[in-house]
Amino acid sequence: MRKLVLLAICLTAPSLSFAQGCAYSKDYDFTVDAAALENLRMDIGSGSLIVNGDATSSEVRIDARACASSSRRLDELDLNHRVQGSELMVRTELNRRRGFLSWLNFGNSRIDIEVTMPNQLLLQLEDGSGSIEVDGITDLTIDDGSGPIRLRNIAGNVTIDDGSGAISVTDVQGRVTISDGSGPITVRNSYEVLIHDDGSGDIDITNIESHVNIQDDGSGGISIRDVAGDVEIGESGSGSVNVSDVAGSYRNHDE
Repeated sequence: MRKLVLLAICLTAPSLSFAQGCAYSKDYDFTVDAAALENLRMDIGSGSLIVNGDATSSEVRIDARACASSSRRLDELDLNHRVQGSELMVRTELNRRRGFLSWLNFGNSRIDIEVTMPNQLLLQLEDGSGSIEVDGITDLTIDDGSGPIRLRNIAGNVTIDDGSGAISVTDVQGRVTISDGSGPITVRNSYEVLIHDDGSGDIDITNIESHVNIQDDGSGGISIRDVAGDVEIGESGSGSVNVSDVAGSYRNHDE
């Protein structure tokens, strides 16, 4: 995971000036009947992603815009989808032209995507870079390179494997499981929290109905408050540790 993150950072570094405008663009707009679907899987590169669950919807709707700094870069971008069994797969493609010096990453591009889906579908995300916002679905798995992640109102479990960027999680009825390279982590108003490893960045956990377990933290402060179950911290690394209002037991292996 970490090697892939480093590669993604190198490839997208030239795009820092891209936010100033979108010189060339094309839109995608399609819907897929969700009657036989159980899972939505998305494999996307650079760009923002917004996903909203809808309890009344019977279809998956995708609205997207591809942006590029040149017409050639825009022609290389595509957004494909297919249904296989009970799964809908949505994937961004970068069809790089072959030729002299074609391996160089001149220019920059992204696809910004907004999804509305039935809230009972499971969602699996593989994301290169860019912001992720998800609200009002049942179950969520994220494998992310870089960029902020913001999740709200998840009825089931959340699993995040993240390279870098801030993570904010609110109102999860199941377990929140996180492995993170760098960036602050905030989890509020959720059932249970398990952080396997965190490289750097503060951890702030508040109002948890069950247990909190932080197995390995590198650097950054840890703040845990209002936990109805147990709190266990394996390796707390460097940074302050503040734990209060824990109804169950509290154990810090570094103390």
